[in-house]
Amino acid sequence: MRESEPMLFSIGEVKARTGLTERRIRYYESLKLLTVRRSEGNQRLYSQRDIERLLEIKRLLDSGMSLKAVRAQLSESPVEVERDADSYFEGKRIAHGQRPRHASLYPLKDRALILRRLNRDEDREE
Repeated sequence: MRESEPMLFSIGEVKARTGLTERRIRYYESLKLLTVRRSEGNQRLYSQRDIERLLEIKRLLDSGMSLKAVRAQLSESPVEVERDADSYFEGKRIAHGQRPRHASLYPLKDRALILRRLNRDEDREE
């Protein structure tokens, strides 16, 4: 391993370092609370940063926060917009060659929120 490459850990090592179960670690990954690298053999590989993030998630949950609140607090980008189920299935329909049911993949209420956030970000850049 080169010096510039980060040290990577298996899920078993992460389990020992965090006190979390493998199932819980994979669950947090499925919730997109962290993004894990994969080896050529598709084995999960965790960095020290991933371990620190898992420990932070654990600390926040132990303090009484809900998973929803943890996700909001750890959100890396304030303008990040999650797709809702309608948008997801609309995208699937379009990908399969069907005509879109809506003019936008975002519901009306989300479009207004997106526009407000975009305008706010433009104001910051000026």
